Parts: sequence; structure tokens; C-alpha cells
Amino acid sequence: MAPITLELIHRWANIIKSKPTIIKDTFAYGSYTHLTNLLNNILEINHKPDISKSWFQGFHFLYNNQLNLKLGSDGYDNYQAPVNEQGEQLYLRRLWARGELDFYKTPQVDSPVEVTESLKSVRVIDETVLVSILRNFTSDSQELLRESRTLTYTNELYTANENFHKLDKEDTRDEGPTFHISSVDLLKYSMLTYNLHKIHIDANYCRSIEDLPNVIVHGPLQVTLLLYYFAIKHPELTPKNFRYRTYAPIFINDEVTIQIDPISEHEFRLGLFNKESGKVYIQGKLSSTTTTL
Repeated sequence: MAPITLELIHRWANIIKSKPTIIKDTFAYGSYTHLTNLLNNILEINHKPDISKSWFQGFHFLYNNQLNLKLGSDGYDNYQAPVNEQGEQLYLRRLWARGELDFYKTPQVDSPVEVTESLKSVRVIDETVLVSILRNFTSDSQELLRESRTLTYTNELYTANENFHKLDKEDTRDEGPTFHISSVDLLKYSMLTYNLHKIHIDANYCRSIEDLPNVIVHGPLQVTLLLYYFAIKHPELTPKNFRYRTYAPIFINDEVTIQIDPISEHEFRLGLFNKESGKVYIQGKLSSTTTTL
């Protein structure tokens, strides 16, 4: 690894901030179908979502993804990762930390979709860097969705945290289905999203390099599972905003339960947790509006 200084991080951030990235794609029916089948298989249900509402359920994660032109040692594209002047990576590991989604509309099938990615912020905490990227999706100049995602970059290897975040006592635990995610599920999602990050597909890499006990579930897949099941349970509501953060990794075959707790008529707390221990993997607050026909 290259030596890291605060000056080096700031210099990299200024370069990235001055060069927004534009990625073009097409909203294709095939990817929608494949993801629907995957989600139904994980949740053990038979549901076909309205494709015109799919971008309110996390399906946007399928499109306008990284081009995988400059891969890091972990297999993921380094185009937004902190690097030095020679393009050498500064951090061994990257983790999905938090995000926010503002929903506007779903594009027409087979229509062009363009995303403009720009650096929102860089925060240095001790030996760790949090990088937030803003992604604006448009189609024919119409705004579709706005996403903010934050990744944590670190050289610290994974260690299990026994003081994990638990469900608050006031949570009503309005439980959805309990399920397990397999390595095959992760491989399918990685293929659908053009994601070569080894922590999702290579168990040997996880154990030998990052000290992870096994491969872990993608952050976007967790978000999609929450939004997908919310749409099934509350078809009368349309999401407006979802802000979330991750607390612990989900490993393959972990027992996971969906939490959808009402806060008010149009606000809900969504999360994934382990029913036995109360461990929270991911949790966030969703605001919605009444669906208009």
C-alpha cells in the first residue's frame, strides 16, 4: 500500500470533485425480470411487481454501474477510490456504510438512462476515510432518482463486534419474512450489477485477505429487499425518501428477518435483523405518499 497523508487525501478529493462521471445505460426489461426472480427466490414468494414502479423498489441499482476499467486488489473498480498520484490504491478494504434515496419516477422500458456521479464529501476519521458520492439519474432530461451513497475505506481487517447494534425496545417488531441468502444468490446479484467485488463472491479471498469468515451480502441488495417487501405490504403507498445505514455485515446463510415498523401514517422504520439475537444489519427511515392511480 502507498503511504497515506491527509494532504494526499485532500489532493485526490479535489481532483475527483472537479471531474464528475457520466455513465449511460438503457432501462432493460431483462434485468428487471432476472432481479424479480432472484428476490422472489430469496423471500420464497411469487410476486411480479409493476415495472412502472420498480425504481421505487431498488431496481435502479441494476443500471449505470461502474465500468470495471481499473480494478483494485479487492476486485472493485477504483475509479472513485482514494489513490495516489500514480493511481496506486491507498486502502485494502471498502465497505458500504450508508445511503439516501429520493424517488421521482421510473423510466420507460428501453429508454436511455444517464447518471451523473459527483463527489459529495470526504471525511477522514483516524485511519479511515468515508467517501460520499451523489448520483443523479435522468432520462430524456427528466429526473428519475437521486442517490447518495457512502463507502468506508480502511486498512483495518475485519473483527467481529460483540457489542452490536440491537433493535430498540420501542420497536414494535412488525416482522416480515425470515430468510437466508446463499452464495449463488450473491453471484447472481453480482452478475446483474456488474459487480466484481471479491467480498461477495470469493470466500477464499474473504478469509485470507480481509479476515472475513465468509462472503457478505451486497449493501444494495439489502436495500432492494427492504423496498421490494415494503411495496408488497403497502401497495397503497409510494416511497419518497429512504435514508439508511449499515451496522453489521450479513454473511451467507445468516438468518435474516425484515422489519417494517410504522412511525406515522406515511413514515416507517425498515430494517434487516436477526430475530434470535436482535442484531441489526441495516436500518433506515422511509417516508412515503399515498399512491395515485
